[in-house]
Amino acid sequence: MPDEKTVIDQLISNIEQFRFGDWAPDISHRASLCLLDSLACYSAGRSLNHFAPIAHVADQLFNIAASQSDPSAFVMAYLYGSAANLLDYDDTLGSGHPGAAIVGAVLAVAAKRQLSIDQLLRGIAAGYQTEWLLGMASAPTAQRAALVRGVGAWDTVAASVGISVALGVGDDILKNTLGLAVAHSVIPYTAKWYERPVPSLKNNLGWMGAGAVLASELALKGKTGVTNALEGDNGMWRMVGSDRFDLDPSLFERPAVLRVGFKAYPACWHLQAYLKAFDALLKASDANDEVAEIVVRGPKDVEKFCNPNIQAPTDTAFSLPAAFSLLQSGIEPGPRWVEYGDDDAVFRHRDLFRFELSEDRSVELRLRDGRHLRETTSTGDMRDLAPSGLSETALHEKYARLTAPELQAATTAALFDAPSNVATTARFYEAFRKSIASSVDVA
Repeated sequence: MPDEKTVIDQLISNIEQFRFGDWAPDISHRASLCLLDSLACYSAGRSLNHFAPIAHVADQLFNIAASQSDPSAFVMAYLYGSAANLLDYDDTLGSGHPGAAIVGAVLAVAAKRQLSIDQLLRGIAAGYQTEWLLGMASAPTAQRAALVRGVGAWDTVAASVGISVALGVGDDILKNTLGLAVAHSVIPYTAKWYERPVPSLKNNLGWMGAGAVLASELALKGKTGVTNALEGDNGMWRMVGSDRFDLDPSLFERPAVLRVGFKAYPACWHLQAYLKAFDALLKASDANDEVAEIVVRGPKDVEKFCNPNIQAPTDTAFSLPAAFSLLQSGIEPGPRWVEYGDDDAVFRHRDLFRFELSEDRSVELRLRDGRHLRETTSTGDMRDLAPSGLSETALHEKYARLTAPELQAATTAALFDAPSNVATTARFYEAFRKSIASSVDVA
């Protein structure tokens, strides 16, 4: 771990690995996967009906339709971040969703300034690293988290650092950008996201990414920020609602992009293991219509995910009975999961669901022929979610299934076929800008 005294100097020292010169191929590759997953989630979110109000209001404010497929970086970051998190399908790191705001902001600036793919990926890796270090260092105690929980509160800061690294700025501008990002940070939500109905905009990740773009542009124009905002007993960690700040040496041991988990299902991360187990049991039994009862076992904190009622489309992301029923009904994970109302036939299997309080975590199918099929689950390590998320092969399948064809083709060419080719990079950015600009029409 770096031995400097200030938090910001420790942060800058740690992200040095992404800034200049050669960097580890495995980290660069993983950053490219973060980009793929985020683009898939953006494409899925962009297609949702409840994205329409966001796009329409943005168009009224910024006249996107008249931008001739060249919207500002601020607008691109805002719309991207809003869409990418809308389905709750985006990646998870520690206690946040880094991809929506960080990838959105860095990609928006990269597209506007025609940065190389290498610069883009460096910025993404640095942004994830910043969110990881600051988010985990300021993770509140369980008692405090039950009352105040600023999940995502570091996203504007992290995205601004990502932009700075992608642009290759010096330490002074980076510090000013970070300080300005603190001033542009918002409280994302107030620990109410498990209550029903879940709002259609539960996280303001679009604004967080856009705030990072604004902070970066101001710093480049010479505006100064509070460069000691991370320091001391009155640092930003207290402003985001935590009761402690501990930049533990273990946080520096493994780059954040290698720790991030990619979701297999458009649902809260805490549901992923149960959904994976249930999906496996369904496929193994080949007996969807013969299920007599579904028993989910787990501790008290799982029970809040067992409300079967769907009062709003986004409730599905926090309801095991509803998500299980969608899988039983053969609804492919993706945008269709939020198309159905509470009385729709796809939710008919919810009556089979039962929760049992237990220290063990498992899913059991009780079939009508008397057989019991059981799969144990695990929460995984919240400090390293990668093993619990999608494999690289499965991620590519998710990306291919969800990403719009034109954007997908341009992305694949720029990232994998010819990553150093200026022309393919330009076509990727053009496809991205067109996707953002046309989101008003799609919505």
